[in-house]
Amino acid sequence: MAPDTFYRWASRALAIAMMLVASACTTVPKPETPAPQFANLGLGDCCQKPERYPKGLVALAEPFAPTIGQMVAALVWRKGNLLRHESAIDAILADLRPLDIIAVSNKGRLSGHAIPGHFGHVAIYVGTESQLRRAGVWDHPAVRKHHAAIRGGALFIEADNKGVHLSTAPAALDADAIALLRPTGLGTARRRQALTGFYERVGMPFDYYFDLDTTACTFCTELVHTVLPEMRLPARRVYDRRLILPDEVVAAALRGRTGFAFVRYVRAGRDSWEMLGRDMVEQDLRAAWSTPERPPQIAALTR
Repeated sequence: MAPDTFYRWASRALAIAMMLVASACTTVPKPETPAPQFANLGLGDCCQKPERYPKGLVALAEPFAPTIGQMVAALVWRKGNLLRHESAIDAILADLRPLDIIAVSNKGRLSGHAIPGHFGHVAIYVGTESQLRRAGVWDHPAVRKHHAAIRGGALFIEADNKGVHLSTAPAALDADAIALLRPTGLGTARRRQALTGFYERVGMPFDYYFDLDTTACTFCTELVHTVLPEMRLPARRVYDRRLILPDEVVAAALRGRTGFAFVRYVRAGRDSWEMLGRDMVEQDLRAAWSTPERPPQIAALTR
């Protein structure tokens, strides 16, 4: 089956399912799970007007959110275009510093279409052995248990259907485009605390209900906001739950509304890749949202 035909079939069959997963589902309580005892858990929420399906349908499908989420994650018809270009991966890795965030756009998998907009996921770059040694956290107990994985190339931490886990560069950069964001205003001690905070959360289960008001499980942008609440990720309510959309995080950073600074935008096709600036990421964000449904952070980019 051709990729375009496959996508049309899959998107029609699972369109409602995708939005249910992305929209944080509405009425059924989450399973009772003991919350981990983490200090200073921060909360946030999401975007305006991504409620594109009736609330009744969302409520009916909500009990099946984990199953739907696994189905969506499993549907992949091609790898991200960045992986076609070793020079692009090398250029991105050369730019990265511990605690940088990458927002990922991958339209070769169904999960890349599940969340409205351009970017569907974020991951945290935590660094190489030498970077972690310089940061003073290499011998911290939360990091020590992962020494072998780090030496094997696990440079990122992300929250997805596998839970919170370490990822290698080919896994985290399996994308068509990434926006690189860098935290500002953090002192040495706070950076050390944040790095160990991300490692301490490895092993947490994924939050298929996308609910910021629970702490027993987490999703990608919630993980960032939990460990770095001072970054002021934008928050809004969707389907009566609170969540954070990756697109709005990038848009807010472009406008200077978060503690993250925009560094660069890297985009790839089958045959070439390019390193771009804020103008092109703004253009792609605006194009991904039709005017009536643009969240305020993205609508503001047109002013």
